[in-house]
Amino acid sequence: MPTAIIIGGGLTGLSVARQLHQQGVDFLLLEKTDRVGGRVKTDIIDGYRLDHGFQVLLTAYPMAKHELDYSALALKPFSPGALLLYPDGKRDRIGDPIRDWTILFPTLFSNAGSLVDKLRILKLRNRLAGMTIKQIFQQQEKPTIIALKEEYGFSSFMINRFFAPFFAGIFLEKELATSRRMFDFVFKMFSEGDTAIPDLGMEEIPKQLAKALPQKSIICNAVVNKILGQKVYLEDGSSFEAPNIVVATEATGIVKGLTKVKTSHQSTTHFHFITQEAPIRPPLIALNTNKKRIANNICTINKVAPSYAPADKYLVSISAIGKNDLSSSELVKMVRNELSTWFGKASEEWQHLHTRQIHYALPNQQKVQHQIPTQQLKIRKGLYMCGDFQLNGSINAAIKVGKQVGDLIIKELGVLA
Repeated sequence: MPTAIIIGGGLTGLSVARQLHQQGVDFLLLEKTDRVGGRVKTDIIDGYRLDHGFQVLLTAYPMAKHELDYSALALKPFSPGALLLYPDGKRDRIGDPIRDWTILFPTLFSNAGSLVDKLRILKLRNRLAGMTIKQIFQQQEKPTIIALKEEYGFSSFMINRFFAPFFAGIFLEKELATSRRMFDFVFKMFSEGDTAIPDLGMEEIPKQLAKALPQKSIICNAVVNKILGQKVYLEDGSSFEAPNIVVATEATGIVKGLTKVKTSHQSTTHFHFITQEAPIRPPLIALNTNKKRIANNICTINKVAPSYAPADKYLVSISAIGKNDLSSSELVKMVRNELSTWFGKASEEWQHLHTRQIHYALPNQQKVQHQIPTQQLKIRKGLYMCGDFQLNGSINAAIKVGKQVGDLIIKELGVLA
């Protein structure tokens, strides 16, 4: 009988397992799909690497820096800033001249906002540089849109042309109702490190976390049906027992039947197209600034990480925000039509490779935190829960809360570090 059973092989569950393993505590990890990774997965279709949604690693994340080997991940960074796509077909570029001086003049002369707006970005950058992450998460919570307007003083023009499409792609909601704490945290991370992806896809992150674990302790295709006492029952009729059980699923998983959790979440639809020519040549994220947009952000992903596509082709990654009831074919048609504003008839010739609708992409983030009280990690004696929904929707939070639960079990077992 293992000392602990971990239900869920996402970043959080893997972090629990790593923490236990490092202290010599045996465990059994049960993952319902064919491989670990949770929401951070990469499929390979015809030689193309397709992440499950547009996902990136902010290299300034403190937990990621501590737990991951960036060199081994072969991280490929995006260029700082974004390419702005305006409704009239024009394009513009805005960036961070402090991190890339070549973007100074394009940023100064861009139509994204006034010179005052751009100076306010610098002021915001300096403000957050002087704050700790703990201080950021101690601020009064208010919607990001309110903070941008009333506290930081950005014009509606700047918000609509840059902040709204950029952070909609991160928060996966268009109203910017996400807590300003999360905005400040993410903005600070963007300013202090790279926005990057592993050359072989985002799934390399959970693969790296799992690599140091005993493979005999990980069982995939193990769908948990129920938990009774200290026994875990699977849908195939088998069961496992342990004095410690950790539920590390998303909020809408088995955990919601065990205790009260926040299940509200954001959804997204992700499209991949194959092209003969790169529609966006720099390793940049392009933002659709049209208020009635379907496609929110677009990039030629193998211009960032070459291994995402064969050498003679280009893989275009496009994200749409929120839920919709349209069929895949209808959505693809609408996306093609929308993007023809900037890419002309060429967009009609893009080969549609795949559409993925992601129901639970991120937890709702109107209320977020950086630390979680220990008592909120326990459902009862011998039964624990953890997930990014308890803190905030980020790779940093997923690793952090998993590590915290691992530490709690170790402490209660009396295992010395």
